[in-house]
Amino acid sequence: MNKAIGALDRIKEGAAKQQTDPLKSKTDKAYSFPSCPRHIKGAEKKVWSEVRKEMEVFELITGADKAILEQYCFLMAQLREQPSEFTASLHAQLRGLANDLYLTPESRRKAKLSIAEDDDPLKKYGM
Repeated sequence: MNKAIGALDRIKEGAAKQQTDPLKSKTDKAYSFPSCPRHIKGAEKKVWSEVRKEMEVFELITGADKAILEQYCFLMAQLREQPSEFTASLHAQLRGLANDLYLTPESRRKAKLSIAEDDDPLKKYGM
């Protein structure tokens, strides 16, 4: 009987260790959109802020997406600054990155993302 109690105590200790696991507590943290890298400035930083403003609602873009978001910001800034020099190949790259980041209506529809009625920014205008 004493051995059974000892095994039970070890199981309880293991469960307690799992609950205080530092890796697990980091994932329990509230969502935060990745911060803009320091080397991104000007028009690219403005694009980053625009994406952040629109996408924070969905809580999808994480630090793992930072490189993709960075590429998107550079391409979008380039399109805005020099639209006549933006090639079809660059358009295709931009569209692909936008899809990967759920920045297109179609990609959000496929992911079944929608804004809750309470969060709808047009609601305050009676729409």
